[in-house]
Amino acid sequence: MIKKLSKKLEFEHFTKLSSEWWDPNGKFKILHDLTPLRMKYIKEMISSKNDGNKTLKKIEILDIGCGGGLICEPLARMGANVTGIDFVYENILSAIKHAKDSNLNIKYLHKDIEKIKIDSKYDVIIILEVLEHIESWEKLITNISKSLKPKGKLIISTINRNLLSKIFAIFIAENILKFIPKKTHDYEKLIRPEELSSSLIKNKFNVLDITGLIFNPMSSEWILKKNNSKINYFCTAIKN
Repeated sequence: MIKKLSKKLEFEHFTKLSSEWWDPNGKFKILHDLTPLRMKYIKEMISSKNDGNKTLKKIEILDIGCGGGLICEPLARMGANVTGIDFVYENILSAIKHAKDSNLNIKYLHKDIEKIKIDSKYDVIIILEVLEHIESWEKLITNISKSLKPKGKLIISTINRNLLSKIFAIFIAENILKFIPKKTHDYEKLIRPEELSSSLIKNKFNVLDITGLIFNPMSSEWILKKNNSKINYFCTAIKN
């Protein structure tokens, strides 16, 4: 059995990378490249909460594991009231500075994601590439379900746990293509879609969508593909 990366090692890994968030050619280049697709998916999933108004005006959104604010900022520009939370203090400092430089009003909080206590209620909670980095992701789902308004939506992106993801999302992505720094992902922490769906259903969510995030090596482009969760995937659920 392969040992899971400890919370301490996860923290140290992301602390070392905190200064790289807003460098489009730095360690987080892949996230900069993916931001348009992530935003496309997010807008499609939450547009019904605002009668199709793509400005997302006044929608209350919480981004858990916000990093340097790569998703918080475009959401804020579209009119949403955005709160970002991260467990790495240096990430929050980077996010606050960039939001200030961009003249954006975003609320950033430094909190331990695994012990999070949220008093406010949100229309939408976003957790992108976070669940696979924490020890008790199912407990987090339970905790945050209480922080959604009635019919609120939860939008998640994560990585499947199978041979394909072990080869492509970890070995090739980290060691050959160098999309992400080495040791970013721990195979044992990856989450199968059926495991995620089961946890969501237990917490009184209705799973609305599962969409794959696929890399086309011929065109060097990422695409969204419905019902393809072989490696990277998005999942959207609504609170019953």
